[in-house]
Amino acid sequence: MHDPLPIPGTVQQVDVDHTLRLRHNKEQQDIVLIPLPSSHPDDPLNWSRYRKLLSSTCQMAWCFFAAALISGLSSSYLLISQDTGISVADLSTGNGLMYLFMGWGTLLTQNLAQDFGRRPVLLVGMLGSSLLQIWSAYITSVGEWYANRILLGIFVSPQEALIELCIADIHFAHDRGFHMGIYNWTLWCGAFLSPIAGGFVAERFGWRWIQYILAIICLCFTVATFFCFEETMFFRQVNIQEPIFSTPKDSSTLESSRYTDGKIESESKKPDSPGVAPVDSEESYPIKTYAQKLKLWGLRYPSQPFNFSRSIILSFRLLCFPTNIFSGLLVGSILAWYNVLGGSLAEVLGGAPYNFTTEEIGLTYFASVIGVSIGCYFSGWLSDILAIRLARRRHGIKEPEDRLWMFLIPLLAHPLGCLLYGVGASHHIPWIGVVIGIAFICITLPMGSGLAITYIIDSQKELAGESIVTVILIRNTIGFAFAYAVNPMITNMGLQNTFILIAVLGVVFWSGCLLWIKIGKAARTSIAKSYWNLVESHGLTAH
Repeated sequence: MHDPLPIPGTVQQVDVDHTLRLRHNKEQQDIVLIPLPSSHPDDPLNWSRYRKLLSSTCQMAWCFFAAALISGLSSSYLLISQDTGISVADLSTGNGLMYLFMGWGTLLTQNLAQDFGRRPVLLVGMLGSSLLQIWSAYITSVGEWYANRILLGIFVSPQEALIELCIADIHFAHDRGFHMGIYNWTLWCGAFLSPIAGGFVAERFGWRWIQYILAIICLCFTVATFFCFEETMFFRQVNIQEPIFSTPKDSSTLESSRYTDGKIESESKKPDSPGVAPVDSEESYPIKTYAQKLKLWGLRYPSQPFNFSRSIILSFRLLCFPTNIFSGLLVGSILAWYNVLGGSLAEVLGGAPYNFTTEEIGLTYFASVIGVSIGCYFSGWLSDILAIRLARRRHGIKEPEDRLWMFLIPLLAHPLGCLLYGVGASHHIPWIGVVIGIAFICITLPMGSGLAITYIIDSQKELAGESIVTVILIRNTIGFAFAYAVNPMITNMGLQNTFILIAVLGVVFWSGCLLWIKIGKAARTSIAKSYWNLVESHGLTAH
């Protein structure tokens, strides 16, 4: 290790002086490609746009259908309760258990994916979830409901952490926010659009047909995933001397390269000097055939360490890193607000004075889709632009905290949404005001998850897989607590006081971003020694 140690997450994203002997993006020629891709044509970072598009489409579709599986019944809770005798409170508790095990299930699915490949985990996950959906149509007791939700949480847990890892597998840091925005859009839209369709299906055919239809669709998608989704796991050695910083302008010419559409173009660049990473030399590599790409085994590289049990332990060790705690609390608060909103919506709009039918409750989720779309734009594409602009201001150096300035939007939207929805419904304002409140709350949902996950990937890319698991463990434990408490909270405190409390808590959590913008780099500096020791001792890479 070199002294001083590099700060995890601090990188030179912009080659302001055009002096770095590194691969650059063709469209924006001053953007340095991070992580540095290898010369192997099967390195996902080197894939053509078509291969990346096909992979991303499969990932996003997987995420959308997984979200639909876990949310499709939410607009039909009153019908399910009447038919099965399971109370709405018990249905909500089952959902809380599902979210808890979606988080803790990542300890299994994420580490299996990192050792044996993304493809087999995603295929088994969707297949198992589809079969569990069929079982849920025949549930008649609270115990069965809890067991079904726990198992479903484990099988759909790849949507919590693995999809983010797949995004990091094939996309560079400078456009990662955009793809995380799309991921969050499909995740939340799956959660909000499925109840709309579910409401219409339940009214016409009965609530059990929601599960039948979802199971048929997801089984078909499992087959499509087998033939269309290519393995994204690639073992790439860590260069612990990163980040690379600008070199003096007055040096001799050297050869560098530029990246576009999966191809590497040679270009003349300026100086070679200590600390400047050389570009991989041209080598000949065998390219996988289509039949080889369909394999579900033998996906680990010979030099790739086997870290299953050690990675599980590592995910718990990372709980002491302040970066993980911050990200976990931020994204955990978002799941908490979502659970309170989802757990109260049917009773708020289904009761007096609104008396919405199941179909009408489902239609209100369109407001959620609008809110989520706005939030994804801010936390995705716009955050990429902001991060690059701030990097250019500091001579090309990008800090992971740069994206967090987007917190100013949910800092206003969250309390406004809570007051319109919770306080407004308590005072029987027109239904349109309540629905607008839902939209404002939903603006913040993808922003919290998108900013928190992108932050932890940017900060700890060598430990990205394990770090995401740690963050999800924190998030889903918080989400479970709120899902379990939502009905007692509303019963004891009333809808108005519950959402006043949530508005205040939301302002506190979002204001924490401002504090973290100030101290985040110091926090990352404090863990540098421990971080690089873990990278070396575990033989880890930028997965």
